[in-house]
Amino acid sequence: SQYGEEEHILHIFDVLGIAKGHLVDLGAGDGVTMSNSRALLDRGWTGDLYDGDPKGAKDVTKQWITREAIPALVNCECKFLNLDIDGNDWHILEAVMKTACVPELIVCEINPIFGRHDAKVMPYNGSHAWDGTTYYGASLAAFEKLLGEYYTLIYLHHSLNAFFLWKQTAEAYPELIKPIEYKQKWNHARHNPALPWITLS
Repeated sequence: SQYGEEEHILHIFDVLGIAKGHLVDLGAGDGVTMSNSRALLDRGWTGDLYDGDPKGAKDVTKQWITREAIPALVNCECKFLNLDIDGNDWHILEAVMKTACVPELIVCEINPIFGRHDAKVMPYNGSHAWDGTTYYGASLAAFEKLLGEYYTLIYLHHSLNAFFLWKQTAEAYPELIKPIEYKQKWNHARHNPALPWITLS
């Protein structure tokens, strides 16, 4: 993982008593470098890994991840969903929520340039490719608005990866809910301020 997220993911499933399951990783890269799913796969989990540029990795399917593709990429067996595509993440997760896929745990990368309660989303662009700037994804508050009816935000790692646990599971395991320590930050070159954002109400 980029900042040790895998340790928290493993701990959560240990507490839940889930030794093995199926995962879906959208934006898996080469499946190893900075991977949030590799540790589970090494434990014997099965998984479907997708990326637009898997860099030749044999266990990662080359797939441009769009809203239209989601029904074919996720399934109802998925217990863990990892999402990090540096662009349309919010819109892709919205598409996942319209399927029969109900993961116990969702980990998604947020864009931390916004204030804690600013619900901002990059407009959908099916051909978007990250340019290395801060123009990508959505804010933490935007993901909370999208998932809040069904999921509980239980942890935020390095103000970058948000952990959402199925609400009923979170209620059954309150010890997994940690204080949310949010820090607004810019990890990349600042984008053109004229580029648009959608503000969710």
